[in-house]
Amino acid sequence: MPDEKKVCKTCTKPFLIIEQEQAFYKKKDLPRPENCPECRQKRRLSLRNERRLYKRKCDKCQKEIISTYSPDSKYIVYCQECFWKHIG
Repeated sequence: MPDEKKVCKTCTKPFLIIEQEQAFYKKKDLPRPENCPECRQKRRLSLRNERRLYKRKCDKCQKEIISTYSPDSKYIVYCQECFWKHIG
């Protein structure tokens, strides 16, 4: 499977999809990307909130923390200690 050459639909810059990436997309049954890696990264980062921080409580231990999610958001937020206990 040779490297696949594509043109980004956003910036029209050419980019390659190497063999390992092609195998990954095939294994996970994912479509091949239409945008170059830089445009995909920009899109992912645009969805993040890094400009607004909120004081809220950890949903496990109730310790006050700083979060990118507001106290009234539906997401569960853990302090660093509870997070690592939860995934460990």
